[in-house]
Amino acid sequence: MLAPTVRCRFHGIGGVAALSLLCATLSASAQSPQIPNIRPRHAAIANKQTKETTGAATPSAETQRRETAGSPTAAMPMSAAELFAELSGVKDNSLVIANRVISGPLKIDADQRAIMPINFKVEFRDCEFTDDVVVKRVDFGQSVKFLRVKFDQRLMFEHVSVKGDLHFDYVQSARPIQIFQSQVDGEVRIRNPVADALQIENLTAGNLIVSLGKVAIQQVDLAHLNSGRLSLATTDGVIAEIGQLKLDNVTLRETLALQNLDLQEVTAVGLTVSKRMMLLPVTTVKKHFDLTSANLGGLEWRFANQTELPERLEINGATLGTLSISRLVPRAAGPGNKSRLRADHHDYGLDFLDKAAYYEPAYAFYEAELMTRGQSDRADDVYFALRDRRRYAELRDAEGFWATTAAAFNYVVGFGHKWLFGYGRAWVYPLIWCAVLVLVGALVFRDGDRMQKMNGESPQTFSPIWYSLDLFVPILSLGLAKNWVPKEEFRLQHFYSKFLSLIGLILISAMAGALTGTLK
Repeated sequence: MLAPTVRCRFHGIGGVAALSLLCATLSASAQSPQIPNIRPRHAAIANKQTKETTGAATPSAETQRRETAGSPTAAMPMSAAELFAELSGVKDNSLVIANRVISGPLKIDADQRAIMPINFKVEFRDCEFTDDVVVKRVDFGQSVKFLRVKFDQRLMFEHVSVKGDLHFDYVQSARPIQIFQSQVDGEVRIRNPVADALQIENLTAGNLIVSLGKVAIQQVDLAHLNSGRLSLATTDGVIAEIGQLKLDNVTLRETLALQNLDLQEVTAVGLTVSKRMMLLPVTTVKKHFDLTSANLGGLEWRFANQTELPERLEINGATLGTLSISRLVPRAAGPGNKSRLRADHHDYGLDFLDKAAYYEPAYAFYEAELMTRGQSDRADDVYFALRDRRRYAELRDAEGFWATTAAAFNYVVGFGHKWLFGYGRAWVYPLIWCAVLVLVGALVFRDGDRMQKMNGESPQTFSPIWYSLDLFVPILSLGLAKNWVPKEEFRLQHFYSKFLSLIGLILISAMAGALTGTLK
């Protein structure tokens, strides 16, 4: 004989005895009509030869018509004894309780009273609980499902074990939905919840899938979650508003996906994701994004239309793995082809690091990642940003006179190192200075009357620009630097000729090192 199906409607459970019997036998919470009613499975029930109790021997044609249309049927009176008789008659593997309005507090606590494990599937459908529902230290041998259930007061699961899945579909709660220190061997699915907050702390589950609707939620607290995969998205492509998302000390063996979310604040201190953390279009974090001490296999953030980074971003102590942040823009469609999206070429990963509080290892990891991809120019840009922020951070954080003086000296030296030598990474900087110094030399040595010829037999005529270039690059050996020298009385020309020879050797060496990569 298959599982009896209890489909009754009644306005209240009057006695404490009936409640205790319900707790001992069902060990579950109750539900009420809320969102749309699902189509009754009369044909399936008839095929399975299950029992249906509605307060009459056979449902009327009008009742069946209303149920099929999706509107709740009228609640039928039922005594506590009749309810207990139905509950205690469950001998197979499932129990469905539908269309009930259950009043009075329902508190099932194994610490206060021994509760036998519930070894059959439990499903509440189109029910309403008018008082607190608290379930503690109860073991469910199979799945537990709540479909279109309303909780007028508190709903809390604590130290609950579910061997199958735990589903909350179209559940409405006047207070936060709370699941604490529980274990679900299968998946936890929450779809279109209507509540101020979801507080799911210290949960161990196979996967956690949350699908939100249009109703804004003040807080989603998933602290200390241990799961395979976590998905937090919306249904029907709407954008869900969440005030605060807490992912502190969450451990995921696979991926974390956030999609179509408008988040004000995300705290993910100590978050661990073995594979990737993905923020997919259109997900934004407006105010604060805290990834302190997070350990991610990769961080992917895809923006649509425009890039909007948080006002405050913290990554101290974080390992971001592969960092990929991009903005998707439409690609022109070819003949017979649909338009597609592509990522533009701007380095938003560097923007992400620059926006965050300074954390040097993050720059180093990202630079190494770009070098691995063969994007050496972008890697050099990351190194430039790293050196700039290091110089500024040292000066900003210096305390005391001597520390500030040393930081200021290092700042000036670093500034010169960048603009003269390109931090040893870019040959363009020293090349520009080479050109400038040679041109200045042509201006200094423009007057040939201030020069004297050392070898009177040489046929070469004096040229200011070639003379400056010969001094600046001695290996060219154009002959002008040997045959012409400034006259003794012109000290500026004497000084600049010596200076040009010295600085030329330094700048050309720096440019050669940058070109060959020996200074990287």
